[in-house]
Amino acid sequence: MRENGCVPAAENAAEPQEDLFDTAVAEGQEELLDPEAAEIPEELLALAAEEEGSIALPPSKVLRKKRWTGQSVLALFLALLPMIGFLLFSTAPLVISLVALFCDVTIDWRGISFDWNNFDGFRMIFVPGFGNSTAFAQDFSSIFWKSLGITFWLGSTQFVTLLIALGLSLLIATKCRGSKLFQIVFFVPHICSSVSVAFMWKWMFLGEPQGIINTIFGTEIRWLDTTSTIPWTIIIAVIWQAPAYGTVMFKAALANVDEAQYEAASLDGVNTWQRFWYITLPGIMPTIFYLLIAGIGAGLLLYDMAALIVTDPWTSTIGGRDHMALTLMRLVYYFNDNRGADSVALSAASVISWILFLLVAPVSVWLYSRREKRAEG
Repeated sequence: MRENGCVPAAENAAEPQEDLFDTAVAEGQEELLDPEAAEIPEELLALAAEEEGSIALPPSKVLRKKRWTGQSVLALFLALLPMIGFLLFSTAPLVISLVALFCDVTIDWRGISFDWNNFDGFRMIFVPGFGNSTAFAQDFSSIFWKSLGITFWLGSTQFVTLLIALGLSLLIATKCRGSKLFQIVFFVPHICSSVSVAFMWKWMFLGEPQGIINTIFGTEIRWLDTTSTIPWTIIIAVIWQAPAYGTVMFKAALANVDEAQYEAASLDGVNTWQRFWYITLPGIMPTIFYLLIAGIGAGLLLYDMAALIVTDPWTSTIGGRDHMALTLMRLVYYFNDNRGADSVALSAASVISWILFLLVAPVSVWLYSRREKRAEG
């Protein structure tokens, strides 16, 4: 019986406990109550006391932690799989490469060992003549700088492919007859593997009579064995394949530009160039930034095209004649493939890898920040 808002403790001793349980369930804490526990969370006690006035709940029932079941363990394991893969295949190699900057790395049946090398990896790359004193007996300082120039040269083709992709997408967007067919045809090079594309162009540039280019034009140029033509064979192959992806991306971006802006521009008498510069280009700018970031990374990390079109016979130097097809990634692979010749090889490979990171990362961050500022402003 209630008098003046007070609740007799004898009649309603169980009510606060039930209300406490209901409150816990309402707040998402659907655990079982443990009768053997000694304390109750202060928040729940305060809530029960506030609702019941003068009744304090005895410490006989509290929330108990949920026990692990086979299903919950399996769910946690599946949720952690991506993290496990990241730690094993990304973080661990990153840490090893960072340590290898300053240590000779030995990998054999006993495992992997690191020995301080007194910056021999840096000296192999930057000190002229140091490589002659190693098992490689080559001056890798001059080779590195030439490889860096070749990498920038071949990587610059990504800007050309971006312009080609933009031009093709603008032509397809005009919705002329057969535009859908052309869109499919232009995308075919992207779905072809780089290996197949590289072998196709290698056969086309063969210097022997069976070379397709020489057969068509009646020439006898040794495309893959001449210093002046080696880089161009790789550039042509890259330009043939790379614009396909950009064409599809630009086509999708052009479709999202607001048609009302074009209609308003036509009413104002805007010409084609002004419409492209002030409406189309700002509308597809996020796609341009994305393709620039992806293209710069792909250009500076070029390996497969160069290595498969201009191969290294046993009697030649790395990267073809005069190292004209030697990119930085190919030089990294050379050191890794010949790590048994000298323990400093992996250290030199790590130095080049981190140089590539320092080249790609700042440019990517700058482009990304520019895109964010443009989106905000």
